[in-house]
Amino acid sequence: MKLYPLNLDIENKSCVVIGGGEVALRKIRGLLAAGAIVKVIAPEICAGVEELFKREEISLVREKFSESMLGDEIILIAATDNSEVNRQATRAAMDKKMLVNVVDKEGGNFNVPSQIRRGELLLTISTGATSPAFSKFVREMLESELDENFGTGLKIISEYRREVKRLLPNHKARKIFWEKFLTREVWEILKAGELDKLEERINHALKSFGIESQNSPD
Repeated sequence: MKLYPLNLDIENKSCVVIGGGEVALRKIRGLLAAGAIVKVIAPEICAGVEELFKREEISLVREKFSESMLGDEIILIAATDNSEVNRQATRAAMDKKMLVNVVDKEGGNFNVPSQIRRGELLLTISTGATSPAFSKFVREMLESELDENFGTGLKIISEYRREVKRLLPNHKARKIFWEKFLTREVWEILKAGELDKLEERINHALKSFGIESQNSPD
C-alpha cells in the first residue's frame, strides 16, 4: 500500500474513540498526547480509561455506539473487538467525511504508524500495513538510539534558530549554516548527552560566519 505521509495538527480538535479496552486506551493516550479533545463511546471500559475519565481528561458515553452520537469530530478510531460495531462506526464516520482508523482491521482511510516522541521531535515508522510487527521492531531499535537528549537538543536548536534567522536574514546563508552545523558530530554529542557542547558548537559555527550569538558564554 502506497501511503502519503502526513503530520496532522489536532490540538484542541474533537476526536472520538469507539471502544473502551486496552487497545482503545492506547489510542486515546496517543490522541491526548497530541492535544486532542477526546470523547470515548463504549458500554464497558477498562481501568485505564476509567481513570482518564475520573481525571476529566476525556468525556465518556457509556452506551453502545449509534450514528447519532457523532458530532463535529475530525477523527474517529474504531477500537472495539466487535467487527460489526467497527464497520457501523466506520460507515457513519465516512458519511460525515471524517478521518477514520480501524484498529487491526481493514477499512478506514488512515493508519496510525509506530512512533517515537521526544519532546517536539516525532518520528513515525510505517510498513504500509504490510507488517505492524516490523514497524514495532524498527521503532524499538531506534528508541535505544534516540533518548530524551534528542528532544532537549531540539529545544536548544529551536531557540537558536530564531537568532540565526535574525543574524542571517538570507535564506541561502541559513541553509548553508545548518548544513555545516548538523553533522555526525552533533549526533554523537546528543547521544552522549553533552548538551553544553551542543551550544558551544552552535556558537562556533556562527563565529565561522563572522557573527556572534547573544547566547554565547561570557
